[in-house]
Amino acid sequence: MSTAHFGWPAHPGERPAPRIVTEIALAVPCERVFDFVTSPALWHTWHPATAGVADVPARPLVAGESVVEHIRVAGRRFDAKWTVLACEPPSLWVIATASELGSSRIVYRLAPRAGGCRFRRTLEYRSHRMPWPLLDASITKWVLGRQSARALANLKRVLEA
Repeated sequence: MSTAHFGWPAHPGERPAPRIVTEIALAVPCERVFDFVTSPALWHTWHPATAGVADVPARPLVAGESVVEHIRVAGRRFDAKWTVLACEPPSLWVIATASELGSSRIVYRLAPRAGGCRFRRTLEYRSHRMPWPLLDASITKWVLGRQSARALANLKRVLEA
C-alpha cells in the first residue's frame, strides 16, 4: 500500500513533518510486545491520548486493516482513522491517518535484546488547519513528546507487571 495517500513522503516543497522518537527497553519478549501494541483495543491501557477505539477486532491489526481512534491531546478531541501500512511481526508495524485536520504516521520497530525487547516508536505529524501548522515544530512537538514518553513508561509498567 502506498503511503503517499497519507502524506508520506512529503510533496516537493512541503515542509518536513516534525518527528518524535521514543524508545524503551522492556523485559518482555518482542512477540508479546508486538501483539500488545498492535492491538488497538488495548491502546487505552497505555497511551494517554487514546480515549477509546471503534470498529476494531480484539486482536492485532494486519496490513490493510483500519481502526477509528477517539483521541484527546493538547485540549483537542477528535477521531482518527488509522490504516495499517506495514505489518512484519514481531519487528515492524506502520500506521497512518489523514484528515482535513492533519496527517500522521507512526512506526513501531522492535528488536530482541538480552532479557527482552527494545521498542522504538516514531511519530511524524503535520497539521493542516491554522494556527496548528505554526505550532507543530514547537509547542505541539513538546506536548506530543511528553505524551509519547509517558506512553512508553505506561507500556513498561503494564507489560512488566
